[in-house]
Amino acid sequence: MAITYTVQTGDTLFLIARRFGTTVERIIQANSIADPNTIFVGQTLTIPEDEGGAEASATAGNRATRQVRGVRYVLYTNKSVYRRGEDVVITLVKTNVSGRNVTLRYRNAQRYDFVARRGQTEIWRWSRGRSFAQVASNVTLRSGSSQTFQVTWNQRNNRGQQVAAGDITIEGYNVARGFENVAVSVNIRIRSAVEPTPTPTPTVAPTPCPGGNILVNPNFEDWPRAASFPRGWTGSNLYRSTLSHTGNYAAELGAVHNESAVLSQKVNIEPGRIYELSWRARENIQPGGVGRFVLFVEIIYTNRAGNFVGRTEPRYSQENIPNNAYQRYSLSTGRVPAGARIAEVRFTFEPSGNNNNTVKIDDVELRCLF
Repeated sequence: MAITYTVQTGDTLFLIARRFGTTVERIIQANSIADPNTIFVGQTLTIPEDEGGAEASATAGNRATRQVRGVRYVLYTNKSVYRRGEDVVITLVKTNVSGRNVTLRYRNAQRYDFVARRGQTEIWRWSRGRSFAQVASNVTLRSGSSQTFQVTWNQRNNRGQQVAAGDITIEGYNVARGFENVAVSVNIRIRSAVEPTPTPTPTVAPTPCPGGNILVNPNFEDWPRAASFPRGWTGSNLYRSTLSHTGNYAAELGAVHNESAVLSQKVNIEPGRIYELSWRARENIQPGGVGRFVLFVEIIYTNRAGNFVGRTEPRYSQENIPNNAYQRYSLSTGRVPAGARIAEVRFTFEPSGNNNNTVKIDDVELRCLF
């Protein structure tokens, strides 16, 4: 059995294989790829699943499947039993198995939700406290294609307290209209005992989080030459705009409306920490223009040698960004993976069709939470 996947900006065969729990070699074989270093945005790849894939990468005891109106859901966690305080990685895969395109209609920018329950009592909900752009939009899931959503739960309840040991049910939801009340669930257990340490060794108290914004020139005020990049940032197809949220300047992505644009900055980070990225964005409407683009906002982690370690990747389309008015967005990184030393904050503007509009970015912050 196989599913299809459309290549996105920043994808490599290694990242795609890891995302779907398969190998680069199997993807190359399934798609007759001559050069594994050459894939392009928009390319459709067949992802083989018979030996493991997006829906089969968890053990049977840690995986649940449910089909609703032509959409198959697979929910799984990375383990079945956890120590107290250990991160729980939750993954929801939805696949269109109907043989036709399925249109999912959403009331706002939220696409999914996860809930943890003890018995019938809700103890944690992923969406609680998060804000979503209040703009309705439709997503077409092509026949045979899948979408994968993954979050990390730190075992803290809705009040920020460590949950008690015991059995917990994890539920995954697609919040599209007509699907939002149907859940797929798996059970996990949190152990009560702390694993003994054979030989206790002194530990150094964790250092406090560095204070303040760790990005350089976050408001783009240090931008003396319009033809160059703002200090501390790199990119392409950028424009120095005076329609800022604060200060004198903002970064406008899409100076040439039908070409990709990138805005990025690399900073040092510490593994094991949790950071928050926030920014202001607005869509700039051209008179009589059409907005057809996707804004990718991601943090890419590398080690000192520049080797990829991991990344976060929420995606925003034009329906999620207000017209001619700034809105604040934010995301939490979860714990930065071991080995990561450098974080690249990257905004990528990908137009399609006859796009005429642009996106302005201002007041970007990356702060250590704990």
